[in-house]
Amino acid sequence: MTRGRIHHLLRIGRAAGRTAEGGRARFWALAAATAVVAVVLCSLVATTATWQGREQRGAARVPTLAGPGQHASALWSRYWDGYRGRQFTVVVIAPLTKDAPLPPGIGHWPAPGEVFLSPALAEGPAGEDFTHRYGTGVGTISAEGLASPGERLAYVRPTAAMLGTAQWERITGYGGPGPVFGDLRIVGPRSSMMAVLGVLLGLPALGLAAAAARMGAAGRDRRDALLHTLGAGRAARAWLDIGAAVRPVGLGAALAALCTVPFLLVDVRLPWIDYTLYAVDLRRAGVTLAAAVAVAAVGMLGLILVLRPAALRKAASTRPRAAGGGLLRLLALGSCPAFLVLALTSRSFGAQRSAAAYLFAVIGVWVTLPWAIGWAASRISGRASKSPHHSGAPARLIAARTTAARPGTVVRLVAAMIIAIGVIGQTQIITSLLFARSGDEEQLNSAQGRTMALVSTSAPRLTDAFTAALPAGAHTVAIGTGNIQPDGSSAGRVLQAPCGSLRALRLPCPPAGHEATVPYGELDKRLRVSGYQTFGQTPAVVRTGPVSAVNRADGLQAVVFTDLDEPMDIPAVKRAAHLHLSVKARTEPVAEDGAKSFAVGYQSRWIPFLGTLGTLVLLTAMALAALSEFLRFSQTLAPLTVLTGRGQVFHETAFWCLGVPLLGAGAVGVFVHVVLVQPVTGGESGATLSWNLITAVLTATVLLAAAATAAGGTTAARRALAWRPRAD
Repeated sequence: MTRGRIHHLLRIGRAAGRTAEGGRARFWALAAATAVVAVVLCSLVATTATWQGREQRGAARVPTLAGPGQHASALWSRYWDGYRGRQFTVVVIAPLTKDAPLPPGIGHWPAPGEVFLSPALAEGPAGEDFTHRYGTGVGTISAEGLASPGERLAYVRPTAAMLGTAQWERITGYGGPGPVFGDLRIVGPRSSMMAVLGVLLGLPALGLAAAAARMGAAGRDRRDALLHTLGAGRAARAWLDIGAAVRPVGLGAALAALCTVPFLLVDVRLPWIDYTLYAVDLRRAGVTLAAAVAVAAVGMLGLILVLRPAALRKAASTRPRAAGGGLLRLLALGSCPAFLVLALTSRSFGAQRSAAAYLFAVIGVWVTLPWAIGWAASRISGRASKSPHHSGAPARLIAARTTAARPGTVVRLVAAMIIAIGVIGQTQIITSLLFARSGDEEQLNSAQGRTMALVSTSAPRLTDAFTAALPAGAHTVAIGTGNIQPDGSSAGRVLQAPCGSLRALRLPCPPAGHEATVPYGELDKRLRVSGYQTFGQTPAVVRTGPVSAVNRADGLQAVVFTDLDEPMDIPAVKRAAHLHLSVKARTEPVAEDGAKSFAVGYQSRWIPFLGTLGTLVLLTAMALAALSEFLRFSQTLAPLTVLTGRGQVFHETAFWCLGVPLLGAGAVGVFVHVVLVQPVTGGESGATLSWNLITAVLTATVLLAAAATAAGGTTAARRALAWRPRAD
């Protein structure tokens, strides 16, 4: 095929697309779908670039430990701190030589007792007092020293008195095989984020692309059949389809490129997630981002060609025929139950393989389910069209024969709804699953959780300077593990303090040299927080004495607390512990302590954030699919006004052609969702199925079906009034 002929076919296709039924609506649908697909692909590229940049900067600041006989240039150590359940790293470093290399992101060595903070900490809540918690804040860490712009990190140079309060690593520089710290220890693997993006954004984008590609399909199918009859080959018809779509697809790609440009110029903080995308990382991937936009445009054109009708079989009859079993349809019908069985049996593959198999199976079910629904609707409608009960009901007869002949109409109509149910349902399940493995949010938000903190230090006892620096009204009680019994079992928890502090916890004050046993149920409820102490529900041994290490092998652990109705200044306790006990003393409020990390809960916010975006994309796809069906529906039924003489038939037919498939798809989608989540629900760390969400989805389905019925019937009735016979 010559270049001139191809150009001619493209011009014809462009003109045909502009004048076709619903041509303007399809133009903007293709543009929107291309833009969304391009943005999703760019999101995958940006995720990869962000992970790579974070790992490179994280590796560059890792200390190089001094080997035997090597001359160290600095002493280095680190520990975890946190607020509101957010963990971050505090690095303590002291130079040993005048030419000691600076950590990346630090412009000059701070003086003893001075601190460099990341911007996220320097701009943190005033009540946390980060600028004075570890010393005196004198500057901020620049971007090259942070894994990401929003990372929370502190570099502390200890005073001479603080050097002897902790163990140190001797280092020679940075960029070596030392301990990784900061966000690199908190953030999950890149594969998990890519999978979440694929499910919550990729599937909706695919649904939108398919809906846009087949919008106004009935008219194009008739045109394709006519061209095939006239002798046009497959290549010629393909160039016509490309000509009709190339301009909107190009416009959508251009819009996606424009949306990407700001992320290359400035750091952008994502709303609600509070994560900042580093523009430098994205600029390094600029060529790949441009390629992603181009791939989206080419892929959209390819999808249009893949979803075009196959060459029609030669037949003399013009009577509507039930759709045959195409290869794609048969593959989907066979795969849907197989994917469902795989999802239900995925637990038997082991932990890591089970998660991958389950995710793969869930995606497969939601992608193939619309085809299964379309096939079922075709079979049911085929039998219904032959039923004598429909002979006096023209609306049901028309709907049954139309659905039996064109099951693809049902697939296009319900595909977006089915995927939307899948995305919404999986968003809720994954979020529930992550929160089940995160800390107790109710405990974190409780006022009582801010009235007690656990201080851990290598010091043998609390110093007078520490006690004097505590907030007014604070008490201290040592807590630890008792001596090991002859049978190898632990004596359980031991609480030791002067009598005044014990009474503040409503504990007895036994005489010196004696002990009292307090049952677990009678302990202060703050001491019974799950995970706060790993003693289980064992009784406590109470002793009267100084606040010192109960078991020297474990170091000193002490609870600092106020009355239940008197919140304590936790930042002041952290500052006192850091300055007067040990440079690495760790202080954890009872609200933030536990066996589970709150980091998982914070990271899980990506799920509803991306799920909301995916749902918006699917709502757009549903609107496009409904608009396409309204146009076809009204055009097809307009002549019926001549045959029936009444307009009610349009609303009745709309109910059976549009409303009933949507209602059925909603019910089937909810049922499949309930079945799919069974392998991941139940147990202490399992997900929880939200029946409120199920109710909301069913209600939304009923409302959508009612709206589609009313809109379709009204549109068809209006068109019927102005209908005149014309050439097709």
